[in-house]
Amino acid sequence: MAGLHGGRGPVGPARRRRGAGALARLRPAVAVGDGAFAAPLLVTSPTIRSGTTLVQRLLCSAPGGLVYGEEVGKDVEFQLQVLAARRLVYRHNGARFRQALSQVLDGETNDWIIDLMPGLEAYVDALGQGALAGMKACAAHAASVGRPAWGFKYPGMAPTVLPLLAEAMPGLRVVYVLRGLADTLRSAKAWGALPDAIQVQRFCDDWLAHQHFVHGWRAGIPLLVLRHEALVADPAAAIARLRAFAPIGEPDPGVVSRRINAPAGEAYREPEPLSPQEQEWVDAAVAAAPAWDGID
Repeated sequence: MAGLHGGRGPVGPARRRRGAGALARLRPAVAVGDGAFAAPLLVTSPTIRSGTTLVQRLLCSAPGGLVYGEEVGKDVEFQLQVLAARRLVYRHNGARFRQALSQVLDGETNDWIIDLMPGLEAYVDALGQGALAGMKACAAHAASVGRPAWGFKYPGMAPTVLPLLAEAMPGLRVVYVLRGLADTLRSAKAWGALPDAIQVQRFCDDWLAHQHFVHGWRAGIPLLVLRHEALVADPAAAIARLRAFAPIGEPDPGVVSRRINAPAGEAYREPEPLSPQEQEWVDAAVAAAPAWDGID
């Protein structure tokens, strides 16, 4: 699997000894108070066109829920990816940076000190808090409008980011929306998101790889796996599961019956058919997908 879907990489939640390894840890961004839902509710999925917008609309229709959109998701994903890369640099070069700082503070300045750094642990901690500033702003805004069950939706969030987000936001809850690959692909094609066969095949690969990652990573975090088809077929049952998962209050079940797959003012986009080759890729990915126990 190419791109960002190749495993945990440097952002896995490893716990190392103090010193250089301490840079692997990230101070929590939002403290969870008594009875508060301060950590976010992440609505994500293996790929786009999986039904995350429907879940977002449903959660926002509840009196206690406010799920921000994909621009927030893009920001936090980007910031955490940059943070992970920089932490890796400082972790691997920590001894050199510390030695250079020690020499300068001892008055030894006749050296090549173009990359002189301050104390690394405090510096990297500050970078981490900066990367999560947007999350703090979201939490503060949600609290100010009386929507304690706040979060954001971002389909296909890079698996490498998920463990770091969970580390930074203790209490993170994930609603993982699954939709049949054939319907997901047909919808993505209607949006013009897959201009050629290579992109279609990659889409199928990503749908499969993302599920395998989350299936293996899910231990230890609150995770609600919600099938799009089940939500549409039996909204009451899906709403009951959502209410048991997060303190959102009572959503409006009528949201589910309203089909919206385009911005206001644009016509509904009919899904496009699949070619025989595309159907083969779909069938192969579906056959290799992990089993999600207890959700059907």
